Amino acid sequence: MKIVRAQKKIARLKGEIKEVKKRLSRCLSTVSENEFEEDFKVLLKQLEVLTDDLVALKSAVHAANIKGDMFKKILRLGELKSQIDFLKELEPKSGVQVERYSESKTTFKAQISMADKNKMVEDCQVAINALTDELDEFNAKTDI
Repeated sequence: MKIVRAQKKIARLKGEIKEVKKRLSRCLSTVSENEFEEDFKVLLKQLEVLTDDLVALKSAVHAANIKGDMFKKILRLGELKSQIDFLKELEPKSGVQVERYSESKTTFKAQISMADKNKMVEDCQVAINALTDELDEFNAKTDI
């Protein structure tokens, strides 16, 4: 199985696990006069099987990523995404600004401009796109 297919199966397993957990929560207790809608122990066993399948699949993908020297790239991708989030939060101020609740004016200077900030975000995005393309190609070609 190719990694790209394994990733789809991982997503499907996560959804199935989420659904089984909901069912476990719903069938845990009932009014004493009522019958249980589902057997908790049977569902718990189903959850264990799904979880084991998920762990095995994720482990195989992880091993393939390490073997193919992709793990560092995956980590880099995550760090670039975090860097974009951080950069987007920055609000460089420069020039004279009037305070909201008073008439006072404050003059600011910034070490970078909004254009500089936007360029840094764009550069990170270019790097993310390149890494994503490389990972997508690896995932499409690599068997686990």
